[in-house]
Amino acid sequence: MYSPEDRTAKAIIRDAAVELFGRDGVEAVPLRAIADHAGVSQPLIIKHYGSRSGLIEAVDEHALRIVERLLHSVAIDSDGSFDSEATMDSVARLLADSPVGPYLSRLLTSHGDRARRAFERLAEFARALVDRLTADGAIAPEVDRHQLAVVLLVHDLSVLVLRARIAEVLGADPLDRGGLESWSRTMKALYSGEALIDPSAP
Repeated sequence: MYSPEDRTAKAIIRDAAVELFGRDGVEAVPLRAIADHAGVSQPLIIKHYGSRSGLIEAVDEHALRIVERLLHSVAIDSDGSFDSEATMDSVARLLADSPVGPYLSRLLTSHGDRARRAFERLAEFARALVDRLTADGAIAPEVDRHQLAVVLLVHDLSVLVLRARIAEVLGADPLDRGGLESWSRTMKALYSGEALIDPSAP
């Protein structure tokens, strides 16, 4: 999920932090480990980011911007219309092989201000998308737009955040090729009303 041209020392340090923080957790990773993984010195990290906290803040910002771009790209068609089927699994699929996925999972399921601010920011971005869709006439007038935005956001992120737990229960990774196809079919059946029937219906 990184631009090929974005390979400055600062970006390499950030990318190394994304990978290690996502794998081991922010609290478990010292600057020394990030420096070794990035092939730089610890003083260079401080030069670019000021402190460990500054690096964490920059990594949070980087990950959230990537998710925001993906949410926008999969929710809005090239002609400006809403594509509900595309957004069903696209964000999780696009992040499936990126170190941003595990990082985001840890961030959003952690405790404290970082997690709260991250989710609030993504929810605000989702609300802006829903407002745009409302202006385009794509949202029913009786729908609670604020709640709809949060539901869509959680829907997009839940498979990514719970990927490991889902794989343990189902015995298959929901984001590899076969798992994603199966997951998508089930979700489509659920949202189309095909998966649930009324047992009292004739």
